[in-house]
Amino acid sequence: MKNSTNIIAFITAFALHLIIGGVLLMNIDFSLPKDKPEAASIIDATVINQDMLDSMAKHSEQQKQAQQKIIDQQRKLQAEQEAEKQRQQALVQKQKDEKLKAEKAEAVRQQEEQKRIENEKLAAAKAAEEQKQAEQAAIAAAEKKKADDAAKAAKQKADKLAAEKAAKEKADKLAAEKAAKEKADKLAAEKAAKEKAEKLAAEKAAKEKADKLAAEKAAKEKAAKEKAAKIAREKAAAEKERLRQEELDRQMEAEFSDDFSSARSAKQTSEIARYQALIRSKISRNWKVDQSMSGQTCTLAIKLASNGLVLSAVMSKGDQKLCDSARRATLQAKTLPIPKDPDISGQFRDFDITLEPDL
Repeated sequence: MKNSTNIIAFITAFALHLIIGGVLLMNIDFSLPKDKPEAASIIDATVINQDMLDSMAKHSEQQKQAQQKIIDQQRKLQAEQEAEKQRQQALVQKQKDEKLKAEKAEAVRQQEEQKRIENEKLAAAKAAEEQKQAEQAAIAAAEKKKADDAAKAAKQKADKLAAEKAAKEKADKLAAEKAAKEKADKLAAEKAAKEKAEKLAAEKAAKEKADKLAAEKAAKEKAAKEKAAKIAREKAAAEKERLRQEELDRQMEAEFSDDFSSARSAKQTSEIARYQALIRSKISRNWKVDQSMSGQTCTLAIKLASNGLVLSAVMSKGDQKLCDSARRATLQAKTLPIPKDPDISGQFRDFDITLEPDL
């Protein structure tokens, strides 16, 4: 379809060019100029015919209009071609989408059909299994009834034989039966006494076991209560320590604020030096030192969170023993003062500080 459209456009453009060329040829005068008599002392001049000028202007305008028309038709044709192209692309995309949708629907239908078939197979297998079990149960019941009937018949026969034998030998065995009965009564009494003793022993063991379990349960509950109480005490102590540390921080900061505000001079102590002093003071609260550390120094690399929480404290240089005790004191402080001024607070997120015991 695209090729036929291009051919139509070419034929249209060619026809328009032929028409314009014919119009131009029709307005050209092909007649020979008429002979004019020669005249002496005639000045050469070009005579411009106004009609000719108008005709040429008209032809030029017509040519421009024809060219513009051709251009407009070509633009229109291109627009139509582009629209047709887009329509074809949309149609192809629509066909693809519909095909994909149909394939998805078919896949879903096949899955549902497969699921239905599998469910039917499972139901059929289940029904077959249930039927098989019912048949096996019926066979087992029939065999059991047959066995019971046979046992009952055998018992009846044995009872009958035993009754006949007993009746025949009754007179001869009265004494033996009496002795056997007495012996049986004695055995029964002994058995009853034994069973009673065993029962009492079992009841005693059960009671002892129950008492033991109750004692273990009580011990566990007591231990759990003691553990909970211990955790509560530790939590309360930690909270009390935290509040104490916060109060000490506020007091220390207030003291340093008063000291630094009263000691302002032309060469004021910087905010950085102030917070370094605050940090040294807080670490010193928990710092356990002895005389053997006198004159020693330690430099710690400390990392703090934005709220002053101590993330880590690592020895940078100095005496190992002194640095170990300073590190423990820093971690025990949990939080350290940090400036609120954003211009300098970043310097206290990861910094080194040199500590010296006051001995």
